This record gives sequence, C-alpha cells and structure tokens, in this order.
Amino acid sequence: MPARIAAIVAHAEVLRADARALAACAERLRAVEAGLKTGDGTPAWLRAAVAAHLAACVTAAADLEASARHLLRYADKAGAEQTGRRRPGRDEPGR
Repeated sequence: MPARIAAIVAHAEVLRADARALAACAERLRAVEAGLKTGDGTPAWLRAAVAAHLAACVTAAADLEASARHLLRYADKAGAEQTGRRRPGRDEPGR
C-alpha cells in the first residue's frame, strides 16, 4: 500500500476512534440525563445543558464516522487508480 493511501487509512481510523469516544461520552450523558430526570429540584438550565451536550456528542460522532467512511472509500478508489485495477460495479462514471 503506497504511503499516501496508508496515511489516508490511518487518518480514517483516528476519526473512527474519535467517533467511538464521542459515542461513549453520549452514553454517559444519557445516564446523567436520566439521573437528572429523577431528581427533584434539578435546575432547568442544567437539564438543557446536558441535553445540548448529548445532542452535540451524537451529531459529532455520526459526522466523524461518516467522514471516516468517505476517506476509506477515497483511499480504496485512489489505490485502485494507482494500481490500474478496475473495481467491477464501482468504477462507472458518477460513482
């Protein structure tokens, strides 16, 4: 695997690791959110802040995972172009 392609794949793996970390953070925030719902006297601003951070974690994790998938597809295509091989069903125009 050429160094350029390997670097792209490595970056995609970093993005995937970051996505997993954010997904774990979202799970912890869900537990915090559930605990706040059972507690009397929890300020509304705190529940709103936890909900906002939870939404941000979920969104960021999904975005990072999508970016990793795009990079891996790009690396696959770039690798195929470098070796001159065609990928049946994938190298048609518009793909």
